[in-house]
Amino acid sequence: MKPELKTFINVAKAISKLLHPFAEVVIHDLSKNKIVAIFNPISKREIGDISYLDHIDLDAYDDFVIGPYYKINYDGRKMKCIITVIKDSIDNLIGTLCINLDVSVFDRYQNLINAFLNNNDMQISQQQQSLFRDTFYEKINSFVQKYCLDNNLTLDNLTRDQKKI
Repeated sequence: MKPELKTFINVAKAISKLLHPFAEVVIHDLSKNKIVAIFNPISKREIGDISYLDHIDLDAYDDFVIGPYYKINYDGRKMKCIITVIKDSIDNLIGTLCINLDVSVFDRYQNLINAFLNNNDMQISQQQQSLFRDTFYEKINSFVQKYCLDNNLTLDNLTRDQKKI
């Protein structure tokens, strides 16, 4: 492995440990079009496998970071991915560090939360629903919530003096 790529091994390990079990971190050697290091291989790829990065023109990007972008894992899970370009001392592209984050579990939670928060009783008319909106208590709650957001506070952490405002 090229020395410039070796310097990224500990970074890749740290990222994979921090985001385990959701993130796969891969280091690719572009000259060989091969994976030279992989941590938490949720894609089932291994060291020595083909990188499949030859279809991406990395020179076309002005930035060292490409993404984030989405792709689908072999098992159908949605992945949020990002590529960091690795260059040598004379500015040649030699590799990439890729982070592939499994966001499918977060999508499931978001769908669950959306289902819970949606108004499931479509039979209630708009007029009936408006009975519960813009009440005096709701206006107070909205004001307090805005105050907390504007001042980077939570309701639980308000001091006695802040509650009097």
